Amino acid sequence: MRPIHGLGRIVGLIAMLLLLASASAAAEPRVVELAIRDGVLPREQRVIRVQQGDAVTLRWTTDRALTLHLHGYDIEQRVVPGATATMSFTARATGRFAIEIHASQGRRETTVGYLEVHPR
Repeated sequence: MRPIHGLGRIVGLIAMLLLLASASAAAEPRVVELAIRDGVLPREQRVIRVQQGDAVTLRWTTDRALTLHLHGYDIEQRVVPGATATMSFTARATGRFAIEIHASQGRRETTVGYLEVHPR
């Protein structure tokens, strides 16, 4: 009986290590570099996909001053040329959330992209 008891401990230890490894992989922060030019994101950056629970950092650059608003998370960030602005948050709410440039200086609000948060 001893060998079976020892084997159970080994299997339990392996299962615990696998669980810890998957939890630490899920905790890896998602950093996304985004560059707005002439009020537009490149096509490949217009949808940002993350998993629920991800730590997310959106790093923004732009060629003109603007204010961004991430709907659903209600985060607003001023972005100016020559500097990088960041939005950091935990992706708790699932769904598809618009990222808009707020209206200013005769310009109307413009959706530049979307954040998609998928359930785990």
